[in-house]
Amino acid sequence: MKTNYPQDCWYVAATGDELTDRPLRRRILDRPIVLYRTTSDGVVALADVCGHRGYPLSRGRLVGNNIQCGYHGMQYDPNGVCVLVPSQPQPPYGGCVAHYPTREVGPFVWIWLGEPARSQARSVPALPWLTGPGWASSGAAAHVEANYMLLHEHYLDLTHIPWVHPEETPPTVGHVPPLDEIEVSETAVTFSREIPLAPLAPWETQATGLPPAGYYRRRHHGTFISPAVLAEGWDLYSDRGDKFGHIRIQAVTPETPSTTHLFWRFAHDYRLDDASVGQHLHDVFEHVMRVDVDVIETLQANVGDAGAGQGFKVAADAGVLKARSIVGSMLDQENPRRARSSR
Repeated sequence: MKTNYPQDCWYVAATGDELTDRPLRRRILDRPIVLYRTTSDGVVALADVCGHRGYPLSRGRLVGNNIQCGYHGMQYDPNGVCVLVPSQPQPPYGGCVAHYPTREVGPFVWIWLGEPARSQARSVPALPWLTGPGWASSGAAAHVEANYMLLHEHYLDLTHIPWVHPEETPPTVGHVPPLDEIEVSETAVTFSREIPLAPLAPWETQATGLPPAGYYRRRHHGTFISPAVLAEGWDLYSDRGDKFGHIRIQAVTPETPSTTHLFWRFAHDYRLDDASVGQHLHDVFEHVMRVDVDVIETLQANVGDAGAGQGFKVAADAGVLKARSIVGSMLDQENPRRARSSR
């Protein structure tokens, strides 16, 4: 399958709690990466390939802030420089492995695999619902046997909800209308829509404590922040106008052209002193995630390398088409030859 992911982008490499005093191997953008924590709690990301014979550094161990290859004992410092070869007095001049910039913000560890100088010009995506006051969140991760854009397109077109998630769909909502507002910048797509008035779904009743029988207003909104992450909200309003906010974060990191690391978080802004509410929402949306993954993997297996973008278009595809355009522009900027050939 042809690669369709930009390199010049901050992607989630791991959650912070995955990184310990043992090396973690992860394939990102079809490159083997090893991640670990230093003694001062910093995060290191190196190519998971020893510069001597190519053995995975992740099969070695940490020695202080260095990582030692488990094959011949070479040690590399956090910048990827070989500082020790046990069989000789000095390491070879210029012996090193690739080092990648990282940032740890909230629950996520981000990595930059593109042009190193460009990492300073682009900030890690801001996700205030995961780090700021007034919100509680939890989440998990999944490995998905599908191209990363199939996940983005799945979440950008929520008209699938009544058919894929009937138990979570509010009663009497027979269909989800197309987006009624879309704003596009150079790198992001922001969207929103009103959901038809309807009684509460069982998960909404248990989470909010509102009476289920009334007809409630809801607004679905979100932002395709970058090829690495999408944030979507589900705001529910009581008869008195009180807002019950929900934000779902989908961080999608290409592993290979046909597989993806999915890191998801679900945040809410009400009943924060009741841990059972957060646990309930986690359980509901972990189930939703599993169903989504099954649908997306089934789609990938069915369409294969052709991708899902070959079919006819409908009004609900507006956000999807804008996101595809942004990704295409980013790829053209990284590869001028591709841009010329696509004209």
